[in-house]
Amino acid sequence: MPTHNEHVPWVIRTDFSNDHKWAAVRKLIAAPQILVGMEFYANVKYVSDKKYSDVACNDLVHSLPGDYPGFLCFLVDATTLSDAEHTILVVGFTPNSLNAEDYQRTPQQTPVADIKTFRALPSEIPSIENNLSVANMDFEDFTRALDDDGVFRGFPEP
Repeated sequence: MPTHNEHVPWVIRTDFSNDHKWAAVRKLIAAPQILVGMEFYANVKYVSDKKYSDVACNDLVHSLPGDYPGFLCFLVDATTLSDAEHTILVVGFTPNSLNAEDYQRTPQQTPVADIKTFRALPSEIPSIENNLSVANMDFEDFTRALDDDGVFRGFPEP
């Protein structure tokens, strides 16, 4: 089952045009992902705050609180709500260096070059969150598996 602590990545609503679609996307993200007979859930916090309305990705990262947990968030934007697949913008801002001090920085201190994105199906958010939150995989593992249209729909079957 999903955890409900405050130390999880946020799913941030940036488009406030349709409350029903926002609720539907949250439901899609919250559904368990079943792999090898096991259920996995996205451990996320849903944030619906109008201060994030229509905020561009880089500006949004720089507006996150200084104590934001980790280097990952998910955006439910206009594309999410208008796209038939409701693709979520996955935003990673892990330091590009191995310098330990960089891992102590706040989101406001993130260089724009360290902000990376891709789109993913809501059903893939559990896998992305679970693996990135514990550093089991890195952002590039997912970007290498994007479909031709730039959307992560899961890893290909071997």
